[in-house]
Amino acid sequence: MKDQQDTDQQNKIFDNKDTKKLFQKGLKFLALALPLLFASPILITVGFKALNKGDGYLILVLGCLLSIFTIGLVTQAFRLILKALFNK
Repeated sequence: MKDQQDTDQQNKIFDNKDTKKLFQKGLKFLALALPLLFASPILITVGFKALNKGDGYLILVLGCLLSIFTIGLVTQAFRLILKALFNK
C-alpha cells in the first residue's frame, strides 16, 4: 500500500510541465558541469607545473576561473533540481 502511494506521489511531481522542464534544465546543467569537474583541476595542475618551469600564469588563471565557473554551474543545477522537486 505504501509503495503505491510513493509511486503515485512521484508521478504527481512531474505532471506539471513547468516542473518537468525545470528538472530537465537542472540535469542539463549537471551534465555540462561533469566534464568541467575533471578539466578544472587538471588545468590548475598543469598551470602550477608550467609556473615551475618559468612559463606564465595564463594556464593557472584559466584553470582557477574555470573552477569558479564550475562551482557556480553545479550550484545553479542543484538549485534548479531542488526547486523542481520541492515547489508545489
